[in-house]
Amino acid sequence: MIQTNYGLRSKGSSRFVVVAPHAAGDDLRTKEIAEEIARQLNASLVVNNKYIKPSNSNAEAKPHLVEDFNKLSWSSGQQKYLWSKKHPHMKEFYDHVKEFAEHARSYGDGRAIVVYIHGAGDNSEKIGIDIGFGAKYHQGRLKGTQGRSDRHPAAGNNTGVLRANREDIEKLKQTLEERLSDDHNLKVGVGENFAAWSRQDGVQYHAGTSDHSFQLEISSFLRKDANTKYTAKLIADALKAIYEPVEH
Repeated sequence: MIQTNYGLRSKGSSRFVVVAPHAAGDDLRTKEIAEEIARQLNASLVVNNKYIKPSNSNAEAKPHLVEDFNKLSWSSGQQKYLWSKKHPHMKEFYDHVKEFAEHARSYGDGRAIVVYIHGAGDNSEKIGIDIGFGAKYHQGRLKGTQGRSDRHPAAGNNTGVLRANREDIEKLKQTLEERLSDDHNLKVGVGENFAAWSRQDGVQYHAGTSDHSFQLEISSFLRKDANTKYTAKLIADALKAIYEPVEH
């Protein structure tokens, strides 16, 4: 594990890259879950455990450590990210994500699988994990921001693209839900709370590459101390089942 200006990173030996943008006190225990997933998948790992979101209760007391690492500054006019508007260590964070994604392409079919780990609150819908990849359901079909028949009516001004195959995400949802429904009577959503279809979202940083990227919003219950190992194994097993990592 290598210490960095934003937290830590580690190069893996599989097609997976695991990223935790809010592990400094916003999305509690996402660092521990991300580390365990990476260990089980031999994945590369990038963790921000230094910078907090503006909404964090410590933000006013630590203004020099305030930066939302999942909110990039995207210029639609220039079609590029404006890193000068962000803390330099956030650029370092995404440079390392990019470096590890390029490395991960040498395993499997030339595409890295980049998984962003986030935290979400418990909810009345009993959604334990919500998958964000640039789409959400409308009339029984996953729809994003593009096209006519495939454009979601709630997409608004968002321009992010689908960051994975619909079929793979459907399989991932089903695989996770089969276990979660039996063990904890919880469901798995796709874009229920955060569709990740803004170009400011971290998963959209990989748009234009061959890589697949998506985020997993994990409920408070599944992030309890007693459940972190269970949750990490649940996710790692599901990712193995869907993406069949090939190792040297």
